[in-house]
Amino acid sequence: MRISESIYSVVTAMLLIPTLIHCTSSESDDVARKKSTKKDKPKINFEIGTPSRQKVGQMVQLPAEFKAFQEVNIYPKADGFVEQVLVDRGSIVRKGQVLMILDSPESEERLVAARSNTLKANALLVASKEHYRRLKSSSKVPGSVSALDLETAHARMMADSASLLGEEANLRALTKIKSYLTVTAPFDGIITERNVHPGALVGLGAKMEGPMMVLQQQNPLRLVIDVPETYAMSLKKGDAVSFSVNTLPNQTFREKISRRASNMNEKFRSETVEIDVPNNAGKFKPGMFAEVILSAEGTPNALTVPSSAVIASTERQYIVRVTDGRAQFVDVRKGQQSGELTEVFGNLNADDKILLNPRDDLKEGTLVQ
Repeated sequence: MRISESIYSVVTAMLLIPTLIHCTSSESDDVARKKSTKKDKPKINFEIGTPSRQKVGQMVQLPAEFKAFQEVNIYPKADGFVEQVLVDRGSIVRKGQVLMILDSPESEERLVAARSNTLKANALLVASKEHYRRLKSSSKVPGSVSALDLETAHARMMADSASLLGEEANLRALTKIKSYLTVTAPFDGIITERNVHPGALVGLGAKMEGPMMVLQQQNPLRLVIDVPETYAMSLKKGDAVSFSVNTLPNQTFREKISRRASNMNEKFRSETVEIDVPNNAGKFKPGMFAEVILSAEGTPNALTVPSSAVIASTERQYIVRVTDGRAQFVDVRKGQQSGELTEVFGNLNADDKILLNPRDDLKEGTLVQ
């Protein structure tokens, strides 16, 4: 019985030996494979550098629009009927030239009445002055003139003087209103709209759909450009700017910046810049579009880094700074860009060490060697 059990144990051991050998071999292979994988995993080589203050310049092409140097909508200043229209659409006029004559009989009658009242008030003042002068002269004889009569004469003279001043003011006002019946040009320019004809009723109380006329000064013209905030800071008054117009192909014009708004549009984050463009030959018209080419010289004292150093995601833009051998993310805002260089603005100094080739999957605080 014991011999049989011994034989059974030997046979079982012989059957288990291959299985154990196979398991041991598999475990050895797995360990070797893991070691090989760890050994074969490539190391990441980061390039470390520092920001610079190298200027980033580039050519920027922006749309622009021509506008009249001066433009005015001419409305009537007094009620009346249009008697004569001396100019029409497209007429070239000079400052002070008569454009239109209005007729207002009521205004003329009020003016005549005002003149009459002024003459009457003046006559009353002359009489009251003379009466007061005589009473004052007679008052030198004691008991000849009472003090009450003298004071009454003086008050009458002062009242007549005030009445004359009021009538003169009314006469001046009516004279001014009559002058409004003759419409003149406030500056040199071209009539671009004419909306009334002889016989039309115009005035403050009349229902008018638009101005009687529109006058524009078209020499020079204003070329208006909305320059994005990124490029506006590098522009200066007097800088030369090139521009072209689609209606004049193969021609490039060059003028200097005349004025800046010195204010950023909160909606578009841009600054309005104007260029005065001579227009002696009438080549350009208000409302025409142009393409302006700006030579941006970069933002003064801005830090510049390689474009590859800036990591942009849907949530942020940042640079990886190396602090005590570890990665630290610094939020930045991009400025101008030229070639492989980009301006950045943020909590960054010129002597900071940054990664020039960071990876998107790099975690903050990672040891960087």
